[in-house]
Amino acid sequence: MSKLFLFIFTTFITLSCANQTDKIKAGSICTIEDGEGKFGIVKVLVINDQEAHVKIYKNKFDRRPAQVDIKTLSLGSINNMEGGFGIGHVPLERSGFDNWKPISIGFEEVTQDDLVGYEMWKNQ
Repeated sequence: MSKLFLFIFTTFITLSCANQTDKIKAGSICTIEDGEGKFGIVKVLVINDQEAHVKIYKNKFDRRPAQVDIKTLSLGSINNMEGGFGIGHVPLERSGFDNWKPISIGFEEVTQDDLVGYEMWKNQ
């Protein structure tokens, strides 16, 4: 009986995670694993099956936040590197983005200002 429960639980978790990345779209605010035991926040600028373009905020959290006020996040400044820094545009292979285990926790429309770095990248 416990093997059946474990199988059902594992299947449910796997499908839940897969469905989570399918729900991510341009404008999604996502928590991600930073690879160093902390969690970061990204805003998805452009996403498709092959690639994801994101804005990475400098803010880090000890636990994955369930919600965040986007107005409290910062990219940081080259003049103040304390606490790290963010990046306004990062192009990623979709599989690389998915490896960060993104979970959508909010939404904010993508603006023309958000897309400045993406447009420069696209036109190279």
